[in-house]
Amino acid sequence: MQNNEKTIESVGISARRIETLVDGVFAIAMTLLVLGIAVPSIANPTEASLYQALLDLLPNFYSYFISFVLLAVFWRINHVQFNRIKRADDTLLWIIVIWLLFVALVPFSAFFVGEYGNFQIPNIFFDLNLFAIGFLLFLNGRHAFNHGLVDGVDDEMRKSSLRVNLMLPVISLLALGITFLPFMKELGYGWSSLVYLIIPLMKRYQ
Repeated sequence: MQNNEKTIESVGISARRIETLVDGVFAIAMTLLVLGIAVPSIANPTEASLYQALLDLLPNFYSYFISFVLLAVFWRINHVQFNRIKRADDTLLWIIVIWLLFVALVPFSAFFVGEYGNFQIPNIFFDLNLFAIGFLLFLNGRHAFNHGLVDGVDDEMRKSSLRVNLMLPVISLLALGITFLPFMKELGYGWSSLVYLIIPLMKRYQ
């Protein structure tokens, strides 16, 4: 076996295979997001009716955009993590598997918000879904650092990386908290998702 091969010796699975699985799940999840935007069926279409149909789909486009960008950010963070991970173990494998379970759930969460974004429950479900993704991503990095699965990372870099990664679940909790503010019922619960735009604007999210 080559020296640069990253392996899980206990189960005989290379970390490179885990990265391949992650890429595949993300590609499918990001593609499925667009299925939440169905082309409107109009019996006697006119310019005005088509325009109105597009306006009616704006919540779906909004949910699609937010979810796609966030999945791209989560994928990038995981990619950076695995660039540092030189070894892996069973615990890391199962953290990734459970993490992908929630990643694959994002299309449903996005559809739910796109269709019923004016209600609180879909937005709570979406926020909890993203909290689980962010927390498990943080847990993955923490486990890798604490169990000697990475090389060439000093203590300051470790602390900085974990602090930044911890911001992801914190922002999810912030969005969740906003949905409980009294004025959100009148404003629209779906606007709480704008908080997530902080994540791609962060200078470092790795």
